[in-house]
Amino acid sequence: MIDLARETAEVCMDMFGEDITFAGQPARGIVANELVELGSYEPVVESRLTVSVLPDNVPAIREGLPVVIRGETHKVDQLMAVKDDAMTKVVLR
Repeated sequence: MIDLARETAEVCMDMFGEDITFAGQPARGIVANELVELGSYEPVVESRLTVSVLPDNVPAIREGLPVVIRGETHKVDQLMAVKDDAMTKVVLR
């Protein structure tokens, strides 16, 4: 049976992804600047860099992992809520 979500995620990554380094491993990611709500005692909305990755192609995602995008090093700040496991989006700092 075809996993339509995974197939769509892979096509999107092929079309819109760029080379990144995720926790020391080469990978592909879709990079964007987005308005995100950061959770705390009082939620704050900020413009932050995000990257979407195929979770099977990167190490286990956790806060603080280094991500190199376009020659600049960022760190994983938080994992955004996802509806399925085909693609994962993380907020960077």
